[in-house]
Amino acid sequence: MTSRDSTSPNRVARGVALEAVLQSRPAQELRELLSFWDGHGTPPDTKPRAIGELTRRMANEKSVRKRVKFLSKKLVDLVKFFLRGEGYRASLEHVTGSKAFAYLSPFELKAAINALMKRGFLFASQPANGNGRKTEETFLVPCELGDILQTFIWDDDRTVEETFNLRGQLSRLVDRKDIDDLLVARLGSGARADDHREAALLLAADAAVESRLAAIDDSRVQALLELVVSHYGGIAPRSLIEKKHKGFGRWNRKTLQASLEDNLLGTVRHISLGEYGIHQFDEAVVVFEEVVGALRRCISEPATPLEAVHSLGVDFISDISSFLSFVEHNPIKLTLSGKVYRTAVRKLEDSFILTKSSNFTGPWLFQYLFDFCQSQSMIQRGPERSVVLTVKGRTWDRTPLDKKLRRLLEFARRHWESTVEPFHGKRLMALYLDALRELPVGSWVDMNSAAFSARNRYLANLDHFGVRDEFQSKYQFAQQTGMRDPLQLALALTQWTRDRLFLFGLVDLADADGKPAWLRLTPLGAKALGMEVSDEQTNRNAPLVVNPDFEIILFPNADSYDLITDLDRFADRTSSDSAYRYRLTESSIEKAVAEGLEPSAILRTLSEHSRVEVPQNVIYSIMQWAEKVKFVTRTTVSMVRGRNKEVIDRLLHDKALRPHVLERLSPTVVLVSPDLPSEDLARLLEPLGVFLQGEHE
Repeated sequence: MTSRDSTSPNRVARGVALEAVLQSRPAQELRELLSFWDGHGTPPDTKPRAIGELTRRMANEKSVRKRVKFLSKKLVDLVKFFLRGEGYRASLEHVTGSKAFAYLSPFELKAAINALMKRGFLFASQPANGNGRKTEETFLVPCELGDILQTFIWDDDRTVEETFNLRGQLSRLVDRKDIDDLLVARLGSGARADDHREAALLLAADAAVESRLAAIDDSRVQALLELVVSHYGGIAPRSLIEKKHKGFGRWNRKTLQASLEDNLLGTVRHISLGEYGIHQFDEAVVVFEEVVGALRRCISEPATPLEAVHSLGVDFISDISSFLSFVEHNPIKLTLSGKVYRTAVRKLEDSFILTKSSNFTGPWLFQYLFDFCQSQSMIQRGPERSVVLTVKGRTWDRTPLDKKLRRLLEFARRHWESTVEPFHGKRLMALYLDALRELPVGSWVDMNSAAFSARNRYLANLDHFGVRDEFQSKYQFAQQTGMRDPLQLALALTQWTRDRLFLFGLVDLADADGKPAWLRLTPLGAKALGMEVSDEQTNRNAPLVVNPDFEIILFPNADSYDLITDLDRFADRTSSDSAYRYRLTESSIEKAVAEGLEPSAILRTLSEHSRVEVPQNVIYSIMQWAEKVKFVTRTTVSMVRGRNKEVIDRLLHDKALRPHVLERLSPTVVLVSPDLPSEDLARLLEPLGVFLQGEHE
């Protein structure tokens, strides 16, 4: 009885078992294979131990990935050819007759096969025919090794666009001329598109996505998709899911990949983005970028009730006005290190509206406001380490609201790009602001939705942006530390929104389960982003009610932001809920008038925006309180004193000197403009027979 050939096909597993092909190799060949698959350490002293060590390494995906990197592109292409064959095998004649290797001579092909055999990726198999005569020379990849190679060896052929983007996936599946056939098969007769982009948009429509999702009959796959979309925005590494969600990470890669790709929803791939400066090096579930939004709407549960709504409006802008006014009318000194003295900081903090209405408190708020004013050249360092107001600072209150908002947004954006995400930040932030512009004004959306959308678009366009070359050029000789993974890139944008856009009033936040979970773009945010605010989003009714007890109630709308900043200048805000409440007091009016606000301007603001006539006692009190504010002026002048009245008379009658005389204080004393230097004054006096004594001499 003849023994069965150890390299004959294994009827249980696809192809030939790894252990079987290793058993048929001599001990010397096994040691040579170990030198490639191990590279160090003491070789096993027996053949069974060598086989066991090789089996362990050659059936481990991590080890196989490392060894594949030692193969040239020609050798990898040859391995792929064998993986396509039944049982991962092919004859030498089949290989040499393939058009894919027409550029190689038979000698070169045989040399390439020998190179793969020396590295353990191929083994010779010469099964006998029924007559006992040997057939053509055949080579194979062991089934365990072939299965591992199948899972990732084609991944490297995909661009990032083809991995993250439905349009890229379609470009791999069909040529442009075949797009309509695909759409008809998926969407029914009449569906057509001019290119892959249009086809992707049609397939990403809510109804189309919902239909393909329903075609997946595996509830575990649907649950996994819901997890990946809702928690991670469409990209979730297996390692992260296994760590955070027990059981979900135990998927069959081939089955899951086929389910997602066949339904044009996503893919499962080993994704390595280290060369782009992103910390992603393992297998991940990817939902195509265009599909994430529709899939989220298809599988999301009913919205969790909002527990608390947080809105700041123009409070920060009002505090900037308050700070600039304080600088103009009060001396502020800097320490030797350039910091404002803590006593002045505490005094300003107590006056800030944000200190009373939000969690933005403490020295941080003052420092951020101070840095913004300094960056905009609204304040500068004066003599003796003082802080003085500039011309730009004096025009802040007259600056249109949309320009103020854009300046705040630009300041926060530049800071985030330079300090938080210096490499990816500029492009990622531009995509994020575009995603915010796509949000419906005033509608609540998931806190991370815009950030996930921007992140997904960024990943799909990494090659288009040239990120790999830029990263390699910048960091090829220097180690870049702290690379973010895809989830961290998105969450960094969300955190910036909570820290800055909310502070500026561009978004409102709402809690669910005790944590911020929802955001909505405000009309203020729409203005900052250059969007048009429709009439439906603006209530143009008079928003103000002025009561005889000096209380002012403001019912804010999309046009109320400038009014809020005006009220903050001459009234004390007492609450900032759905209705803003203010109180007019003697001290608030005196402070406003002292800062240069005319009482007529105060009354005009109240009367133009009030639903009812402003009470007479309020008008009278405002005028009375304003009159109590007294002003003095300070002027720098030069005093010219004559020995008798005739000398001064002669000065006043001279046409050349008269324009420089400001005032005659007495018969022998006049005040002269300080702009007239002593030398010029002496020169003008000389024709009159009068001579200047003192500093001129």
